[in-house]
Amino acid sequence: MAIYNCHMHIFTTEHVPNKFIPLGLSTAMKWPVLRGLVTFLLDKINPFSNRDLFHRYSNFIRISYQKTQQQVFEKVRSYYPLDSKFVVLPMDMAFMDAGKIPIDIYRQHKELKELRDKYPDQVIPFIAADPRRNDVLSMVKELVEKYDFRGIKIYPPLGYLPDHPKLYQVYEYAQLKNIPIMTHCSRGGVKNKKLPKHLTTSYADPDNYQTIMKDFPDLRICMGHFGGEQDWDKYLNDPWDNDLPPESKSWVSKILDMMRSEEFPNLYADISYTIFSFQERVPALKVFLENPRIADKVLLGSDFYMVEAERFRERRLSLNLRAMIGKSLFEKIATENAQKYLGDDKN
Repeated sequence: MAIYNCHMHIFTTEHVPNKFIPLGLSTAMKWPVLRGLVTFLLDKINPFSNRDLFHRYSNFIRISYQKTQQQVFEKVRSYYPLDSKFVVLPMDMAFMDAGKIPIDIYRQHKELKELRDKYPDQVIPFIAADPRRNDVLSMVKELVEKYDFRGIKIYPPLGYLPDHPKLYQVYEYAQLKNIPIMTHCSRGGVKNKKLPKHLTTSYADPDNYQTIMKDFPDLRICMGHFGGEQDWDKYLNDPWDNDLPPESKSWVSKILDMMRSEEFPNLYADISYTIFSFQERVPALKVFLENPRIADKVLLGSDFYMVEAERFRERRLSLNLRAMIGKSLFEKIATENAQKYLGDDKN
């Protein structure tokens, strides 16, 4: 059975605003000599390790400054069996108030289509849909109907709520065409540079999707990152307090409650990035998966290459995860659930 990585990125710094990193460092680091010097120094800080924090940041820089999405994809592909499949999630950062983007979302999608054509059995392209883009619905329709893109990625912390009227048009179309939605559901990640952090964080709250899932009951929605690192730690470490207001509840608890109920049958969550704190969180995941309702809705994902700053390599993560939760559960989250989420089980 083929492994599906349902959450990964291959965009490069050419797809990122030029003020994404302050002080002009985004542009400065494009100079190979400077970039080479920085990575060399990071590698030499601790000569007795090749996977300490400095080496990991050095590797992150090398990957993010690759010239093409294909080069990044071939890096992650090398960690997996040759028949593995990858959901590739582009990012539309044009409206996050962080400057100009060298390569816009239309060309980013075009590059992704070309990569899928080169690796048709492995690359599963999604569409980055931002409702502030005037032609978002027509762009989605063209990419689905003309170029066979398989799903839609939204990223509310960039500055919009998931119930935006234009997104409702996208959801209606996605439900009609039987294609899934992937959303960012973590307090971390990229955010709009000019809006208050607490506001953009609230845009990712899983509670925002309850009405959407009721309005579009056949629409498959995946909560990327399963609530995120901070909320997994909150779930594991903080005492229960039923008197606290709902907004203070761990996002992990919110997602688990929705999965256990019969009200949201098409809700999924992937474990990307969150699971890289392996020793702390995989035991909890294993316990969660004892509930059949939850076991049917969890997807394998890594968040490559964002996780290159973490301690685990991709291959080690998947092997250790399989050893920890067992072959049957691993195949369920890495293959069976992914096929249901993507609609491949009906092909």
